[in-house]
Amino acid sequence: MQTAQKQSKKRQGRKEPSAAAPTPAIIPEETPAAATAEAAAHDVASSQAEPAVVRLDLNKIVTSAYNPRKNIREGSLQELAESIRQVGVLQPICVRPKDEGYEIVYGERRYWAAALADLPSIPAFVRTMTDAEAEDAAITENLQREDVTPLEEAAAYKRALESGRHSVESLVGKFGKSEAYIRSRLKLNELIEELAELLDREEISVGVAIEIAKYDVPIQQEVYREHFSENCYASWKNTRIKEIARRLYDRYMTKLSTYHFDKTDCATCMHNTANQVLFADCDGTCAGCQNRSCMVRKNEEYLLHRAVTLLQDDPRTVLATDGTMPSAVSEALETNGYHVEMLAYSSGDYGEAPDAPEEPDPAAYEDEEAFAAARAAYESDLAAFTELTRELEYRISEGRVRKYAVIGALDVDIRYAEVEEEQKEVVLDDGRKVVVAVLPESPIESLQQQDLRNRQTCYEHITSDMKDLFYETRITNKPLQKEEIQMFYYAVMKHLGDERLRQCGIKSREKWCVTPEERFAAAGRLTEKQHAALLRTFLLSFFRQNAPDYNCTDEVLDTKLMCRFADLNFEEQSRAVQQKYLSIFEKRHDRLQERIDGIRAQEEERLMAEMEQPEPEFEPEDLPAEQEETPAADDPQPALPTLIPVEPECDPNMEERSFDVAQAA
Repeated sequence: MQTAQKQSKKRQGRKEPSAAAPTPAIIPEETPAAATAEAAAHDVASSQAEPAVVRLDLNKIVTSAYNPRKNIREGSLQELAESIRQVGVLQPICVRPKDEGYEIVYGERRYWAAALADLPSIPAFVRTMTDAEAEDAAITENLQREDVTPLEEAAAYKRALESGRHSVESLVGKFGKSEAYIRSRLKLNELIEELAELLDREEISVGVAIEIAKYDVPIQQEVYREHFSENCYASWKNTRIKEIARRLYDRYMTKLSTYHFDKTDCATCMHNTANQVLFADCDGTCAGCQNRSCMVRKNEEYLLHRAVTLLQDDPRTVLATDGTMPSAVSEALETNGYHVEMLAYSSGDYGEAPDAPEEPDPAAYEDEEAFAAARAAYESDLAAFTELTRELEYRISEGRVRKYAVIGALDVDIRYAEVEEEQKEVVLDDGRKVVVAVLPESPIESLQQQDLRNRQTCYEHITSDMKDLFYETRITNKPLQKEEIQMFYYAVMKHLGDERLRQCGIKSREKWCVTPEERFAAAGRLTEKQHAALLRTFLLSFFRQNAPDYNCTDEVLDTKLMCRFADLNFEEQSRAVQQKYLSIFEKRHDRLQERIDGIRAQEEERLMAEMEQPEPEFEPEDLPAEQEETPAADDPQPALPTLIPVEPECDPNMEERSFDVAQAA
C-alpha cells in the first residue's frame, strides 16, 4: 500500500501528506518541478494576485475543447482514481468561470479520476481567462507534465501552431526545445492510426515512430503491414532506429543521386531533404526529393530528350524498352511519330560497346620507363579497341548487329544484339528443294519494312472505321458518276470467280487468275454483251446465295424471281427441274385433296340427316323480335383500313417507282 501511495504521489507531483490529513484543505508546498510547470502555465493568465485554492462541486465543472490530451487510457485513469481514494487530489486543477459553472483549463485527467473515486468536490484554482489564454495555459501545462505521451505532446504543438499565436520559433523559445525536436514531434501527428496505437502502447519507440512518420500514408500502411502488424513476415520491432531509417530511406525515399537530369534547381529547393532539418544527419549523397510530381516530370523530360538525341546522332539506332520505361515517355514518343520496340529480354541480357582504354597519367609513374611501358600497353589496347569499334560499326551497317537505345526508368542505355541469319526452303527449276540462308535486312531495308508496316496499320484503322461509317450512312439518290459505275462492275467481277469472268470475255495476262487491277480496268470498258453477261452472272450468283432453302413456295418473291430468271435464260432445263418436282407435288396434292373432299362429303351427309329429323311436338316460346340497331347520326363511321407505303432506304426525295412482279415477268 505504501509503495502504491508513493507512486501515486510522484505522478501527482506532490510531497507525501501526513497520515492525519488524507484529503488536505490546504495544499502543501510544491516541488520544484511542479512549481516550474505551474509558473509556465501562469505566465499566460491575466495579471492578478495568485488565487486561493477552493473546493468546487464536480457537478458545476465542465470539460474544455482546448485540452491537448484527447485520449485518456482507462487503465491509468483507474489507477489514479484508486490513488485519489487513498490520499486525495494532491494538485489542484485550473478552471475559469463559464456560464453558471466552471470550465477546466487543465487537469481534466484528475477531474475524471476524482469522479471515478466518487469525490463530491475537487480543489481548483479559479482564474478569469480569455479563450486564447485558456488554450495557451492548457497547452503549456500539459507539455510540462512528466507523464505526457509523445502523441499528446505532438497534438499540443500542433494546436499551438493552429491557434495562430505561435510559430515553431516561438515554441522553441517558450519551451526550451530545439527546432528539430519540435518538428520531429509535429511529424507524429501524421502517423497512421495503427502505428499511433503501437506508440501509445510503447511497442515501438518514439524514434522509430518519427522515422516512419516522415513518409506518406500509403508508405506507412505498407511498412506497418509488412513489418509491424501481428502477422507480418519480417518484423522490425526489435530493429535499431538507425537501421530502420536506412531501410526506409533506401526503399522509399527518392535519392536524387540516382537520377540523371539536371539538378541545378534542386540544390536550393526545400523539397530536397538535404535542405531540411529533419534530415540534417544526411550527407549530400543521400539527398532525396519529396516533390514527386516535379521529380517525375524532370525525369520524363530527360528520358525523352536523350532518346531523341541518340536517335538523331545515329539514325541506325532502334528505340527500345524492356518494360521499365515510364508510360508518359512512351506516349510522348508515339505522339511524335517514334516507334519503340519491346525487347524480348531485360536490357542487361544485351551486349555493351567495347570499353575504351584509359590513357595513363605521367604523374602516376615514378620513372619514364614505367610510364613508357604503360603508354605502349595503352596504345596496344587502343588499337584493339579501335578495331573492335570499326568491326561493330560495319556489322551494324550490314544489319548483322542491331543497335538499341534502351529507355529504362531512369536513363537510356546503348545496347547491341546479334541478328541471326534466317533459313528458308527454295524450289529450283528442276523441282529440287534446297535450304538457303537469308541475309538480314540492312538498317535502310529494316526502316523501309517498318514504314510499310506503319502504312498498313494506318489503312487497317481507316478500313475498320470506314466500314462502320458505311453501315451508319444513308445513301443518296443523286445520279451515278462514271467512276461509281466502274466501281460497281468491279465489285460484281470481284464477287465472281475467274472461270465465270473468262466466260464473260474478261481475259488476263496470267494463265490462272485475273488480278484486281485487271478487273477494275475491264470494268471501265465493258461491251454491251459483257454488261449483259456480267449482270446475268451476278444475278445467278445472287439467287444461289439468297433464295431461301426452306419454308418457301411460289408465293415467296425470291423464289418466284429465281424461277422466272431460269425460265428466261435456260427454259428447257428450268422446266425440266420444275416439272419433276411439280409432278410429285401434284400427285400428293391430289391424294390429300381427295381426303379433304371425302371429309367434306361426310359432313354434308350428317347435316342432311339432321335436317330430315321430325319437328318437335311443343311450340317454342315466342322470342322478342330482334331490332336492328341503327347507328346514331352523330356516331363516327368505322374507319377504312389505311395502306401506308414503306419509305425507301435512300433519300426521301427519290422518285417513286412501282414494281409489278407479273409485269416484270
